[in-house]
Amino acid sequence: MVKNGANALVAPSLFRVLRDNGHAGEFRLLRSAGVGTYSVDYVYETITDEAKVYQVIDKTFYTSEDQRQLHWKYLRAELVKLGVDDAEMRARSAVVGSTMTDQLAIVDRSAVRRRLGLGASQPVIVLMSLKMGVPDPWRRLVWGRGWRGVRAARALFSGHPAWVSDILLGHGYRNLVEALRSLSRRTGAALVAKSRVKNRDPGFVGRFADVFLYDEAMYPYTSIELMAVADLCVHFQSGAVLEAAFAGVPSTSVQVSQTHLKDYVSFDEVYGGRDGSLQNFPGVVWPLAGSEAPVRFGTATLEDFALDPEARRRYIEKFLGFDDTKASVRVLEAIERAG
Repeated sequence: MVKNGANALVAPSLFRVLRDNGHAGEFRLLRSAGVGTYSVDYVYETITDEAKVYQVIDKTFYTSEDQRQLHWKYLRAELVKLGVDDAEMRARSAVVGSTMTDQLAIVDRSAVRRRLGLGASQPVIVLMSLKMGVPDPWRRLVWGRGWRGVRAARALFSGHPAWVSDILLGHGYRNLVEALRSLSRRTGAALVAKSRVKNRDPGFVGRFADVFLYDEAMYPYTSIELMAVADLCVHFQSGAVLEAAFAGVPSTSVQVSQTHLKDYVSFDEVYGGRDGSLQNFPGVVWPLAGSEAPVRFGTATLEDFALDPEARRRYIEKFLGFDDTKASVRVLEAIERAG
C-alpha cells in the first residue's frame, strides 16, 4: 500500500479487523508512512468498537449522531482512563450516514425484477432467512433442520427439556414461512428469500419461496437490490432493518433467541426491541414474537404494514443520519480535508 503511494486506508471496523487478523502493529507503520486510517460503519457495528480506536484510528465515521453519542456513553470511563478528552473525540470522529446504503442510488430496479422473474408491478415480500450458523442452541434445535426426534433428544440431553414439546408438536419457523407464502398468495406478491450458505436453511425455506437466492452481487450488493423492489421485508432482528428503512420499505422484526449476542454492551438498543428502538419503531418496523408471527402473517395484508412517512423521517434522523446516498462523498471530503 505504502509503495503504491496510498495516503488513506478506509474499511469497516478497521481497527478490529486488523487486530483480529494479527496486524495491529501495522497502524504504527501506516502512520509513520503518512497513511491515514479511517473506519466506516457497517450495520451499527461501530458501536461495539473499544476505546482504543480513539488512539489508533485517525477518524471514526458514524452513521448517525445518535450512534456516536451512544458509543461515547459506553466508552466514557475507558476514554477517561486513556486520557482522551471530548475535543479529541470530536476531532477523531464524524457523522456521515451509511456508506453501505449509498448503493441504492445505482440499483436498476427493472433489471433486478427481470433477473428474478418478477412482474413489473408485482408486490414483493423479502424474507431475510434466519442465521443458524451461530452459537445459539435454540435456533438449531427448535427452529433448525433435521428430524424432530433427534432435535428433541439433543435438547433434552443438553439441558433444555422445556424445548422438547415445541420441537415435537410443530415447527415455528416452517409455520412462519408457510404463513408468508399464504400472505404472498392472497396479495399477488412474490415471496423472495435471501440467504447465505452459512445460514444452513431448513429445506422448506427454499421450497415455499418463489425466489430463493444467496448473496450474488457485490456492487450494488444483493440485499440493497432486493430492498429497491420490496414492499415488505421480514427479518430476525437483523441489520436489514436499516437497509429497509433507508429504501422506504416497511419491515417486521421477528424476535427469536439471541443468546450469542447478549454480551454486546449495545444489545438493548440494537436488539432489545423496546419502543422507539432500532427494531421497534411503528410505522417503520414492527416487532413480532416468533410464536406470534405465523398467526399475524396468516391473516394480514400488505396494507397492515404500510410505511408512515413521518415515522420514517424520524427513524432516518435518529438511526441513519442522512437520506441522500451521499455518505461516501462526506467520507471522501473528510479525508481530503485531513490530507
